[in-house]
Amino acid sequence: MPSVVHEIDPLADTILILKNPCRNFAPWNDDIEPADTEIADQPEWKFDLIDLMKEKKAKREQGIAQTSEPAPKVDKEQQDLSGESAEPSSEPNEPEVDEIHYFVSSRHLMLASPWFKRTLTREGSMEAVKCSDGRYHISASDWDEEAFLILLNILHVRTRQVPATVNLEMLAKIAVIVNYYELEDSEAIERDIKAWIADLRNHSQIPSSYCRDLMLWICTSQVFSMRSEFEEATAVAIKTSQGRIQTLKLPIREKTESDIERVRCDAIDKIVSELYLLLEVYGNFDYLCRENSEISFQCGAFLFGAMMKHMKRLGYLSPRPKRPFVNVSLEGIWNWGEKEEDLEWGVPGKYRHGRHFYVAHECSLHSSVNSVVHGVMNNVKGLTLHNSEE
Repeated sequence: MPSVVHEIDPLADTILILKNPCRNFAPWNDDIEPADTEIADQPEWKFDLIDLMKEKKAKREQGIAQTSEPAPKVDKEQQDLSGESAEPSSEPNEPEVDEIHYFVSSRHLMLASPWFKRTLTREGSMEAVKCSDGRYHISASDWDEEAFLILLNILHVRTRQVPATVNLEMLAKIAVIVNYYELEDSEAIERDIKAWIADLRNHSQIPSSYCRDLMLWICTSQVFSMRSEFEEATAVAIKTSQGRIQTLKLPIREKTESDIERVRCDAIDKIVSELYLLLEVYGNFDYLCRENSEISFQCGAFLFGAMMKHMKRLGYLSPRPKRPFVNVSLEGIWNWGEKEEDLEWGVPGKYRHGRHFYVAHECSLHSSVNSVVHGVMNNVKGLTLHNSEE
C-alpha cells in the first residue's frame, strides 16, 4: 500500500505515483568552496523521471548483483520461444511503502501541460497505455508532496483546496514542478500565481547578500517572469558572491549562472586593472601633483607607498589576482574603499612666530580609490530576464 493517497478526482483515470518525495529541498552548503575553474557547459535543467528512477533502482540493486551469480544469457529467439514478451507489462507495479499516489484526470493534465499531453499520447509509451486497473500510471520523483498537491488542485479547479498565499519556500518548490511540466504559460495556474507573487512582493524582501533565499528568488523570478525581481536578485548575486553561485539543483538556466559569474569577474577585473594603473601613475617619476607641482615627488611617493601597503594587505599585489577571482566579491572591494581611513600628511607652511607649521596636503588616496570603485560599481546591473532566455 502507498503511504499516502490524494484523491483529487473521484473519477480519476490516471494515477501520478510520486516516488522518493523531497525531504530536503534545495539544501545550502555553507562549507562549499567557490569553484576556481570554469564549469563546462551543462545541459538544460530537466531530466527524465523514468530514467532517474531506473538509475536509482539500479544503484539499490547493485550490491545484490555484485554478490549473486550472473544470470545465464538468453538470446532473443529463445526468449520468444519461451512465450515471455519483451514489451512492458500493463500490470500495475506493487506500490512501495514511501510512494504517494495522486488520483487525477488525464484530460485536465493534458489541457494544461504540454509535457503530459506528449506523455499520454506518445505512441509506444508505457504511460500512454492503461494498466489492468483501467488507469494510466505516470511516475514522478523528488517533488515536494504538498507543492505537487497544490498544483494538481489548481489544474483540477479545486479552488477551495488552494492556499490564498504561499511563502517563498513553497513558491520555489512549485516553480520547480511548473518548470518541469512546462506550465509557465498555462492559463490554468495564472490567477493563483499572480496572487501569490503579489503577496510575496508585499511581505518579503530580496536578501541583500548571497544566500539560499537569494537563489530561491532567482529561481522563482525566472520561472514566473518576475522581471524586476530577477534583475534585483541577480544584481545582489553579482555583487556579493565570491565565486560561481550554487544553483542548488534549481531550474536556474546555465546561461543565467554563467552570466552572473561573467559580469562579476568583468567588474572585479576592471577594478583591479584600474587600481594597478593608479599604482603605476603614482610610481612614475614623471608624476605631477595636481595640487602643488613643486612637491610632486613627495606626493607620488606617499600615495604610491600607501597604496602598495593597502593592496598587499588585501592580497591584490603579488601575485596579481586573476579570473575567476575566488573568494573575492565586489561588495568586499566596495567596503574596503568606503571604510578605509584616509591617510593625511602635511607640507611645510609659512614660517610664523619663530616656528614652522604644516598644512595638510589635499591629494587623497581614499578619494582616488573610491573614484575607481564607484565608477565600476555604478555600472554593475542585474541581468535582464529577456537576455537570460536567449
